Amino acid sequence: MVTIKIGKTKTNTCVFEKKVVSLQRIETNTYMNKRLVLKIRRQLALFLGLILLLAGMSSCQFVAKKRTQDVVAECCGKSLTMSDIERITVGFSGADSARLAEEYIYNWAVELLMYESSHRVASRNIEELVEDYRRSLYINEYEQLLMAQRMPLFIEDSVVDAFYNTHKQHLVLREMILKGALLVVPNGAPDMSNLRKYLGKLDDAASLEWIEKYVYQYGVGYELFLDEWKRSEEILSCMPVELDELGKLLRKDDLVEISDSVNTYLLEVVDYCSEGGVMPLDYARKDIEKNILGDRRDAFIRAARKELYDKSIKKGKLKRYEK
Repeated sequence: MVTIKIGKTKTNTCVFEKKVVSLQRIETNTYMNKRLVLKIRRQLALFLGLILLLAGMSSCQFVAKKRTQDVVAECCGKSLTMSDIERITVGFSGADSARLAEEYIYNWAVELLMYESSHRVASRNIEELVEDYRRSLYINEYEQLLMAQRMPLFIEDSVVDAFYNTHKQHLVLREMILKGALLVVPNGAPDMSNLRKYLGKLDDAASLEWIEKYVYQYGVGYELFLDEWKRSEEILSCMPVELDELGKLLRKDDLVEISDSVNTYLLEVVDYCSEGGVMPLDYARKDIEKNILGDRRDAFIRAARKELYDKSIKKGKLKRYEK
């Protein structure tokens, strides 16, 4: 194997197919004129940046081509061109460009060789698997197109309600969920008594306005989730309390107040559901709609396939023979 190195060596020598041409000799040769020297230098410069690997394998040979053909290497019937190399070396120069080009050619060749070798030893079932996968991709794409064109996506509230009432026993909460407000204020913040009072009146617009002004002036953090269920995990990540302790505190009061060395955390809960309980309808709606659409999709695909089958028999495209 001959290794082709890109770039000038210390003696300005270009190595290619085990033939060594020294520029110093050319320059000192009395039989060569200056024009020939310049011509050879230009030709050598054209080969800088190219990497040519010569492998003694019958299945893969890297062959040097004329520059006008733009071919850098050939392997397993495939060609790699200089334009391919230039695309991946844009923005690089010198040694980095040469290294990147060498790695690219190596990986390109190895991938082709591995693919060719695999055909000799791999099971013939692979071709069947590839064809099956290709067929399934086409079928799936066609089914998605049919559904986009013909399957309704809107789900009426009555359909969601019916599903909820029918499958309620399976809609079980895996963790506590809550609605309310969470405030974080620095320890020693003023007017805490009024803050606690207004937190107990979250259904009142004036109370919410007072709280927002207070938080703007003194607060560290504030989140209002009166119309959205929050998982206990989300709440616990924002305040220093364990789940068991939070459950105990909620059974005593709707307002949970906990402090650490820096801040005070106030969680006002207007509603909550414990782990193991039935999901509220508004919390379960997304899952219900996903299930309904899944069932609708399956029914649509079955009907579309049956329709296609029946049409093919009617048009004579499919023929059945009784035995």
